Amino acid sequence: MHATDPTVFVDDDFDDIDLGDGVTVASASDENDPTDAACAVVTDPDAAVPDDVPTILYTDAPPEAVERPDRFDAYVSRGDRSALESQVRWVLASTADRDASEVATARNDAEWDRLKRLYEGTTDLIAAETVEELYERAIGLTEHILEFDNTSFFLHDGDSFYVVANNDDMAGMGPIPTDMGLLGETHRAKRSFLVDDVRDHPEADPNDPAYRSAVSVPAGDDGVFQAISNEVGAYDETDLTLAELLVSYVSETRSRIESEAALRQSREQIERLHRGATELAAATSLDELFEQTVEITDDILEFDISYVGVVEDGYIVPAAISSDAPADGAERVPLDDGGIAAEVFLSGNTDITDDVRDHPEARPVKRMYRAVLSVPIGDLGVFQATTFTPGAFGERDAELTELLMAHVAVTAERIRAESRLREERDRSTALFEHVSDAAVAYDVEAGALTVRDVNRAFQSAFGYDADDVVGSDLLGRIVPPEPDPNPVPEPGADETIPELLVAAGESYRGEVRRRTEGGVREFILNVVPLSPGEERGSGYAIYTDITERKTRESELERQNERLEEFANIVSHDLRNPLSVARGNLDLARETGDETRFDTAERALEQMEELIDDLLSLARRGQLVDETERVDLPAVARQAWATTDTADAELATCQSVVVDADEDRLAELLANLFRNAVEHAGPDVCVEVGGVDGGFYVEDDGPGIDAERRDEVFEPGETTGDDGIGYGLAIVESIAEAHGWSAIVTSGTAGGARFEFRA
Repeated sequence: MHATDPTVFVDDDFDDIDLGDGVTVASASDENDPTDAACAVVTDPDAAVPDDVPTILYTDAPPEAVERPDRFDAYVSRGDRSALESQVRWVLASTADRDASEVATARNDAEWDRLKRLYEGTTDLIAAETVEELYERAIGLTEHILEFDNTSFFLHDGDSFYVVANNDDMAGMGPIPTDMGLLGETHRAKRSFLVDDVRDHPEADPNDPAYRSAVSVPAGDDGVFQAISNEVGAYDETDLTLAELLVSYVSETRSRIESEAALRQSREQIERLHRGATELAAATSLDELFEQTVEITDDILEFDISYVGVVEDGYIVPAAISSDAPADGAERVPLDDGGIAAEVFLSGNTDITDDVRDHPEARPVKRMYRAVLSVPIGDLGVFQATTFTPGAFGERDAELTELLMAHVAVTAERIRAESRLREERDRSTALFEHVSDAAVAYDVEAGALTVRDVNRAFQSAFGYDADDVVGSDLLGRIVPPEPDPNPVPEPGADETIPELLVAAGESYRGEVRRRTEGGVREFILNVVPLSPGEERGSGYAIYTDITERKTRESELERQNERLEEFANIVSHDLRNPLSVARGNLDLARETGDETRFDTAERALEQMEELIDDLLSLARRGQLVDETERVDLPAVARQAWATTDTADAELATCQSVVVDADEDRLAELLANLFRNAVEHAGPDVCVEVGGVDGGFYVEDDGPGIDAERRDEVFEPGETTGDDGIGYGLAIVESIAEAHGWSAIVTSGTAGGARFEFRA
């Protein structure tokens, strides 16, 4: 029966399939028995399948959801009639002239094995997420299941073909002319070819003379699949049918991937448009709003040229245009003769013009402009998008643009309203703005301070932009944290932050410390309530920066302390050696003893050394010049060479680098070297090396008693017979000028060790 009148059994009523003449389609509704059919098509994945009848599953269920897929000989996604017809024709061709027992036996043949493996492989094919991945997986199926040697998928783009996938690393090859041989004929005719020998085929024009046989199958409207062999007659009808089945799977899956991608792109475009519209709401001026509008339409809606024109005094005036537009891409046009833009603004209706050359009212500024989309922006103006190709805009473009322009119109009205309010506020706050000191207008409610406005002097003094602080709680930004996490207030002290006093209508004047971008500074704060004596919670805070004055006062205080210290030194420390010198000179005159001159000379040398140290402290204090990265051992050797160190020895490490003023560092080291020689003897060994975060200087002398280590940096403090006690004071002064801490401890050999860390 199958050889003369094949029957296809279907278990559901669906659209008629075209299987050609001489094929009977029987359905379950006609009470037909599927066991008598040459082929069965079932739509239910759970349906009972006759063992001896080739069965195709035609269903909406995805392949991965089908249990025991090996029960079926093929899978076709419901709705793909072309693939279903190809599968059925393949089964009928394979079962012709066979009875049911022959069919059961044939299903174990290699051809049926390839068909089943192709079906099973389509699960992997359909799971592809990108078109590129789809083609690569399809090439894999041609190698491992269809057992083709050289296969390619070609894509038609423009007037040429390009290889998009190949099993021999030829992907990307092209362009290949459209009219080239069998490839071009397959694309033009939209039909498959099975060629036993390309040398005998009138259309074949192979790239490689070694090519002999081929299978060429159209893949949708813009592609072709080909399998090439160097052998004559390498392919048969079974290979062609399998190739057609594979291509149908690829085409269907590609359509699904591209549809999903288009849907995803559309969803992403709408989401981006929504975000762009949200950003528009933050615009603070019409110029900014219009510039952002054309940026959004160019970037998100992907228009070639976007333009916003506003209506002023009977004209449409350019307000913003795409950055890629020609320099004279827009012009001022009158409303009574302004072409499409004027017509759209006056009517309030969107217009899509496929080609301005065919529009009687069009007045294009540039002849290159072709398609135009025009959308009104409320009573403000009109938006236009232009392309250089006709028919570029559709209804979706218009809908998305109308949605965006609605946001633009609302934002523009908000900006204009704010502008009017701003003008009124500017007139009333001119005095506030011109206050020379930093000023803040603010409200207090429930203990929170909210800034209404700040003047330019505030932005300059504090370093905070008005946009950053207006509407925020200023106190959290400018009130520095307490050094003690649990401060204990002095008895009777007012713990209230002065700025909050306006809540009770109270004023305040006093010194405060407030945090700026540049650090904590000193201010005189004047708090002025808007309504004195009333609990309205509004007022002004005026900050007068006195940081420099306080610094000068502190410096003056330190200078006075040094002057007092110098006076004590002059009156005491210089007087003693001066008295010694005078006394010995008098004795020398009276007795003629010349040794008295030596004693007087040593006293004068001590006075000279003392004066040099005093000048060092007085002239340079804690100042250092610009610091740089210097080599500590090199500076130490330089200082050692210029210091009277008798028979002492210096040991340095190989490499320690510190950030310092080289001259002052040398002065610090020289004082430490002299101190070591004075207290540890002329043959002392001094070592200079690095520690974590700094460096050290130590000697192998007797060291410094622990109870005296806090006193050694005091001016005039000494235990030596010849020392004057100012060398270590200079050392500490230089260290503090660099921002280093200086501590005294014991060295490895028990001597004095001085450590300096940043």
